[in-house]
Amino acid sequence: MTRRKKLFAAAIALPIAVAVGVGLKVRRASSDTLGADACDKDLAAVFELCEAGGEICKKPPEGQEEACQAGCVMARCPNHVACTELDLIWCKPCEDEEGALFWSLQVEAARLCEPLNPTVNTFEGLKAYYDCLVEEPERKCPALKNKPKWYLPPDRRQ
Repeated sequence: MTRRKKLFAAAIALPIAVAVGVGLKVRRASSDTLGADACDKDLAAVFELCEAGGEICKKPPEGQEEACQAGCVMARCPNHVACTELDLIWCKPCEDEEGALFWSLQVEAARLCEPLNPTVNTFEGLKAYYDCLVEEPERKCPALKNKPKWYLPPDRRQ
C-alpha cells in the first residue's frame, strides 16, 4: 500500500472510530446516567435523576410526585435511605402509594422486566411484559394482591 493510500485509509478510519466511540459513550451515559458510586458521592444527583417528569418518574399521578422520587432513590440507593420521623414517606408500607417503598417496587420491577419488553409489539410479548410489571411487585409485597387494580393510576381504577 502506498503512503497516499495509507493516509487516505487513516483519514477515513479515524473519524469513524471517533464517532463509534462517542456513540458508545453517549449510549452508556443515557442508559446509566449516574455511576455506581453516585449514592456515596452525590446523593443529590440521584434525587435530581429521580425528579418527577424526569427519566424514571416520567408521569406519576398527581400528588404522588414526591413518593415516586423517593421510591426511585430508594431503588437506586437502598442503603442510603431510612425511615425517620422527619419524613414519613420512607416509612409507609409497601401497598401505600404515597410511600417510597411502593414506588421503589415499581422502579425495580421496570428494571427487572425490561428484558421482556418486546421490540415488536405482539399480544404475547406485551402480555408477558405487563404481567411481569404486576407480578414482580406483588411477589415482593403480597399486600398488593389484595388491593384491586393497584397497578392502574387512581383515576383509572373505577
